Amino acid sequence: MKFFFKLKNLDLLFISIFIKKIAKKKLIQKKIAFEDLIKKKNFNEKWFLNNFEIFNYYLPKDENQKFSYLEIGSFEGLSLLNIKFFYKNSEATAIDLWSKPNFNSEDIGLDLNKAEKNFDSNLIEFDKLEKKKGDSVIELRKLVQKKVLFDFIYIDGSHNGEDVIVDAIESFKILKNHGIMIFDDAMLDIDTNKNYQTYEGIISFINMFKKEIKIMYLRNILVIKKISG
Repeated sequence: MKFFFKLKNLDLLFISIFIKKIAKKKLIQKKIAFEDLIKKKNFNEKWFLNNFEIFNYYLPKDENQKFSYLEIGSFEGLSLLNIKFFYKNSEATAIDLWSKPNFNSEDIGLDLNKAEKNFDSNLIEFDKLEKKKGDSVIELRKLVQKKVLFDFIYIDGSHNGEDVIVDAIESFKILKNHGIMIFDDAMLDIDTNKNYQTYEGIISFINMFKKEIKIMYLRNILVIKKISG
């Protein structure tokens, strides 16, 4: 499934390599500033730094711009800190269980209660930030019912393929036209013991909504734009 998807999008894979090089060059000082910031915070894991350049490449160039941001899977708040630190006028919403992890927390020596406490302390000084502790499907459907819309959505919650496609479908309903959605670990085999990998959920979502989206970037993370719907 993944092989044929990549083969079909081979030109985009090569373009994405070029985009990555541009992003790294343009955002080197911004990343240094962010790395200096997180030294003063409480982070045990810094996975987001691997995505920093591409993530920021698709955010507004004007840091004073107002926009709405939603992320599914916040953990200790590193990606959300990136938003709130650089974009003071952004309105952000975080959804996470902070319980029943999608990985074995013993493997990284950190329990989820500690992760939630770190999230709270890392973002305590920022306003226009709403924290929703709960199942992503339930919280997303509440937002759908309220007709809340977002300019940017970052999906980094459960990496089970069946969970990813549900998060993606529900998130797509509340993504504004021309809005950006970013998927973490899009093409990786995270856990071979899972029935469905992350990429299987993502590819199924793309096939379902192919007339309504444009793929902007495709490597280990995926960036799409909503062009209709």
